[in-house]
Amino acid sequence: MHPFLESVHKRPLLFDGAMGTLLYARGASSEQCLEALVVSHPGWVTEVHQAYAAAGADVIKSHTFGANRVRLAEHGMADQVREFNFRAVRLVRDVREVAGRALFIAGDIGPLGQRLAPMGRLSQHEAEEAFREQISVLWEAGSDLLLFETFGELDEIVLGVKTAKSVCDLPIVASMTFAEDGVTPSGHSPPQVV
Repeated sequence: MHPFLESVHKRPLLFDGAMGTLLYARGASSEQCLEALVVSHPGWVTEVHQAYAAAGADVIKSHTFGANRVRLAEHGMADQVREFNFRAVRLVRDVREVAGRALFIAGDIGPLGQRLAPMGRLSQHEAEEAFREQISVLWEAGSDLLLFETFGELDEIVLGVKTAKSVCDLPIVASMTFAEDGVTPSGHSPPQVV
């Protein structure tokens, strides 16, 4: 059994928290590509990871939430998927090496940033390829698990999880966003999502 799954069976694991909020506090701008900070300001990202490790987090997310081809294209950086994802995992690995205790690295995957057809213009094939590209790098770089987080569209997260299963055998944690009315932005209830 995978070490992450063994740990989950033994006790609850504490994940880290927000990244963007803490990067803004360090001087990042809401107009810039936050994922590029793993190259331009790696010290900021490392400081956040270190703070969560010191606070007792068992799982640290790579700073790759929007590091997919579709979202990066909005900043003219679609060709930097590999660089950003690989570097982001490396920063967490470095923190783990000096933490003095076991930490799991979650390769963080957020929504692609465009709706899937027919509601949007992103084809299923384009979405699958964007997921495949990011997941492959997160796996290669040394993530212990994959975390799909803050998804609002059920079709998109299902496609992402299926793609992940076709790429690697890492454990997968998948989460959706629910509004105050108890459903996702696309209108799915928790039982439907499960």
